Amino acid sequence: MVRVPIGQRIRERRRRAGMAQAALAKVVDISPAYLSLIEHDKRYIGGKLLRRIADALELELDYLTADQDSRLVEALMELSAGSGLEGLDADSAASLVGRYPEWARAFIKLNRNLQDATETALALSERLSRDPELMALSHLMLTQITSVRSFSEILAEHDDLDTAERRRFAGIIASESDALTSSARAVIDTLEHSGDAFRPTSPSREVDDFIIDNRNYFAPIEAAAAALRGELGAERILSEAALTERLSTRHGIRVEHGQAPCARDASAARLVLAEGAASSTVRFRLAQRLCRLEFAELFGEVVETARVTSEEARVRVLQALARYAAGALLLPYLAYLESAEELRYDLEALGARFGVSFEQAAHRLVTLREPGNEGIPFAFLRADPAGNISKRFSIPGLRMPEFGGACPRWPIYTAFSAPDQIVSQLAAIPGGARYLFIARRVTKPSTVHGRPTTVFSVMLGCDAHHADRIVYGDAYSSRRDSVISRVGFECRSCRREDCEQRVHPQIFRQASARPVEAAHAPPAEMAPPSGQDREEALAHDH
Repeated sequence: MVRVPIGQRIRERRRRAGMAQAALAKVVDISPAYLSLIEHDKRYIGGKLLRRIADALELELDYLTADQDSRLVEALMELSAGSGLEGLDADSAASLVGRYPEWARAFIKLNRNLQDATETALALSERLSRDPELMALSHLMLTQITSVRSFSEILAEHDDLDTAERRRFAGIIASESDALTSSARAVIDTLEHSGDAFRPTSPSREVDDFIIDNRNYFAPIEAAAAALRGELGAERILSEAALTERLSTRHGIRVEHGQAPCARDASAARLVLAEGAASSTVRFRLAQRLCRLEFAELFGEVVETARVTSEEARVRVLQALARYAAGALLLPYLAYLESAEELRYDLEALGARFGVSFEQAAHRLVTLREPGNEGIPFAFLRADPAGNISKRFSIPGLRMPEFGGACPRWPIYTAFSAPDQIVSQLAAIPGGARYLFIARRVTKPSTVHGRPTTVFSVMLGCDAHHADRIVYGDAYSSRRDSVISRVGFECRSCRREDCEQRVHPQIFRQASARPVEAAHAPPAEMAPPSGQDREEALAHDH
């Protein structure tokens, strides 16, 4: 994991507050020498000491923990890889983010705008070459142009035509010209309509950024969901009957079973549930609609904090919050966290205990981020068989790809060939860090004849040092090299030279013959403290 230097932030804020180094050191109970090492980014800290420094300087802890900044560093590195830029390393990216985070965000946004524009241009090019409507219009225009040219040549080359023939040919030319004008306008209208699809920033990416910036945890929604669950008098599994009754009596929503529409109106006076849908799906849809109605004002307040640039992005944020609230309602925070620890994060057992699907159980684990009462920090990724990523949540050190597909050696892809099985992997990424991956294929069968089944793969990932707390980690308890899979993030930026599944050429080359893991080891100056500093670190960082 690349760490963002925060010492400079501490030093600048201390100086701005007019506090001497010795004074701050006394307040937080460390030596001035050790504080000097911290301010010069020679010592990385965390835990209680970091919290004391934040409190002493009246800073938000997030400003110093730099979790968001770490994600900025990872985004910059992915940007550089995808753009073919050489000579950029994680340390320089971390320095940029540490000193000028807003400039880093600006670079990332500009790259996204460029990528969106490129994708739009490619889509329009593809449409020009393959769209049946445009092809038909093009053929019609060529026919009309040929007709105009032919009759014009007759008039130009034959002086012996009588007046009636000339008038007839001129009328044909005028008629074909009018038709050609109409065809040209149709082409222009079609292209202009297509151009409306271009957005400076993708709404889905804005939603992802919003969720990640909030660590996928929303305390006000958790509190509201807990209160509502108390009113419903729910046992461990919140019943379909209780949800339906609340929708009917409190909001006048009529729940029906039948052919569910593809487009769902969140404001409609009825809710149509697909006939034969799984109980977990039905309960989640009921909970989602109920939360949209019960927490509308709260959602509006949360959305106001989101940095979105379009109405579509705002709508998607509301949908994401409704899904989050539904998960919090069906899977209450403390009960689910206690069960997860008891069952050692066995997703099938958790799903059975709370009556939810594999994806619902996995997604809820990612939201257990209450400060001081957290579960294992998981990353989350969902992809379809074509490799398109539809949901992602990164954790520091393990980024979920944004600008392309993930490494094909990740189990999120191998899970497609293992139906109804949970696939696990102990993976070593470039840099030497190890992660435990858990993936499973999930299907959403269609209840309408002729409509295909929707297929995804869902994957969780966490630092390997949590493996002993997870049932899926038991298979890798030996930690032998034979059980470790060497993977990357995505193909273009991957430094592994011995990958048989490489698709894209390697952008970054090793500067020396050192192994990848050794080449990315932290510099000596970042090593743990020694002597008195070591004692102080042990005393204060935990």
